[in-house]
Amino acid sequence: MVIRKTDRRTTITKGMIKDALLELLQNTPYEKITVTALCRQSEITRATFYLHYDNIDDVLNELLDDALRLTELDALHSLTSTLYNRDIENERDLEETNPDPDAMLPACQRAASNPKYRILFLDESLSHHILKKLYQMQKTQRIPEIMRDYHVTEWEADKIFLFMLHGNFAVNKSLGWNKNADWYRIQEIIKNLLKP
Repeated sequence: MVIRKTDRRTTITKGMIKDALLELLQNTPYEKITVTALCRQSEITRATFYLHYDNIDDVLNELLDDALRLTELDALHSLTSTLYNRDIENERDLEETNPDPDAMLPACQRAASNPKYRILFLDESLSHHILKKLYQMQKTQRIPEIMRDYHVTEWEADKIFLFMLHGNFAVNKSLGWNKNADWYRIQEIIKNLLKP
C-alpha cells in the first residue's frame, strides 16, 4: 500500500469520501457500491479518489477504524472519570459505581449506537468486515484476559474469544442493534453465563 501524506485538504477530502459512503449505504448494499457512485456522491473525480484510497474496502476500513476508535475513546473517558472520582477495588465495584453502564458494552454495540455509524451495522454484507476488524483490534487485549480468567491456553483463549465476539455480534444483530429492555436483559444473562 502506498503511504500518503496527510494535510488539512487530505483530511477534508477523505472525510467527504467516508461521509459519501455512509450516505450511499442508506439505500445501497455495500457490495453494490462502486467507485463511480462514491465519486459522484462525494463530488470528486476518480483521480482524487485514487489519490487517497486504493479501493472502496480501504474507505470502509478507515470508516470502521473511526467508528471503533471513537467508541473506545468514549468508553475509556467514562471509565477514567469513574476511576478518578472513586476508590475502585475490583471489577464488580467498577460496574456498580460506573455512572455510564454502557461504557462496559462491547465495542460493536457502542459503535452501532452512534447514529453516524449505525448504518454500517445494519448492512448484512458488512458483518464479516466488522467482525474481522473487531478481532484484529481487540485480540491482543482480550486473549490474555481470557487466558487468565479461564485458565486456558492461548489457542483455547483465541477460540473462546472468537465465540464471544461472533456470538455477541449475532445477538446484537438479531435485536436490530437497539438497546432496549430486552437487550439489557439478554446482555445480563450472557454476562452471567460467560463468567469464569
